[in-house]
Amino acid sequence: MLCSEEGSGPISTVFGVAIFLGFLLLASQTLVHLYATSTVTTAAFEAARWGAAEGGGGCAEVDARVRGLLGTYGQRVEVGCGEQSGQLQVRVTAPSPARLLDGFGQGLGRPPIDRTVVVAREPRP
Repeated sequence: MLCSEEGSGPISTVFGVAIFLGFLLLASQTLVHLYATSTVTTAAFEAARWGAAEGGGGCAEVDARVRGLLGTYGQRVEVGCGEQSGQLQVRVTAPSPARLLDGFGQGLGRPPIDRTVVVAREPRP
């Protein structure tokens, strides 16, 4: 019985490597999006907590606080703040830095990161 010991073809090897790199790119884009979502959520919560504290500046200082916490990425975010019935509400909307699918057309990329945090204001003595 004769066994063929021919090597694998270069075409199937190229396709295999391309599929592996595609999955690796997709995984890295997903991790970048999740990290940005976590960072925006943390910045929104920290700014709301700080603004609702007794010595905090309220809504007047929340925008600058969020942008400061996010660094250069903070230049691309939209910050909204409102106070009602003893609560401070902060809404942060930011574009996702994971831009893999944006090159293929409108609507294919990840949706923007949109986080709303509501914190009770501390009573003033």
